Amino acid sequence: MALKFMIAIIIFSCSSCLSAKHSGEFYRFYALNSKPAGFKESGEPKGYYVDILKLVAQRLKLDDVEVNVVPYPRIVNELLHNEQGVVISCLFPNKKFDQSIHQPIAVASFQTAVVSLADKPFTWDNFEGKRVASLRGASKVYGLRLYDAAEQGQVTILSAQTYSQALKLLEAGRIDGFAGNLGIISNLAQEMQIELAQPAYLTSTKSYITISIAPNTDNAEQILQDIELSVQQLLESGEIQDIVESYLPKAIQER
Repeated sequence: MALKFMIAIIIFSCSSCLSAKHSGEFYRFYALNSKPAGFKESGEPKGYYVDILKLVAQRLKLDDVEVNVVPYPRIVNELLHNEQGVVISCLFPNKKFDQSIHQPIAVASFQTAVVSLADKPFTWDNFEGKRVASLRGASKVYGLRLYDAAEQGQVTILSAQTYSQALKLLEAGRIDGFAGNLGIISNLAQEMQIELAQPAYLTSTKSYITISIAPNTDNAEQILQDIELSVQQLLESGEIQDIVESYLPKAIQER
């Protein structure tokens, strides 16, 4: 009788482990904390990256999934140092990403640019000697034109933790421009009542579903395929485009 009881406990324990492996705890979702990509409203995470990741979780049949809204450096750190389970986000490509980071399919395309104050415009005719901020670790993400200018000593690249911090630095005159996703910047500047000059356009950059699977994870290749297929289906159905359009005006996006 005692032996049967012990066997029952072992079976139950193993079943619990397998269940937990495929639960929301095995998958961790992160969205950039810049409105309208990711933000909290009345304590609830919202934003186009948040909604996209929630749809992906639904397609994967995951329960009790929480999308964490965190700064860009935190997301990159979670991806690069993932030791358990699966980390999923939506990000532009980054030169820091090694072969352990997978970006199999784009979810959307966004215009990137350098923005400046209306009375102190940054242009590609007067950029020499200017101080331009970008999110920490993302100076190459927004196009090589700005990065090359920095490499040649024509501009100084500074780091910002968040979009809102960068706009505050811009408003205070501590930087001359801020490079990033034009949709996010425009939305936030409007909320902060900061009047911006005509943007100095950089490039149209694709944002990808970004995946890190911990080493020695069972069925890693199948997990990667399942995520890619889920995103592909959401793109084909138009659900991802509908989400992005609900947060950003079409004039700012690149379809």
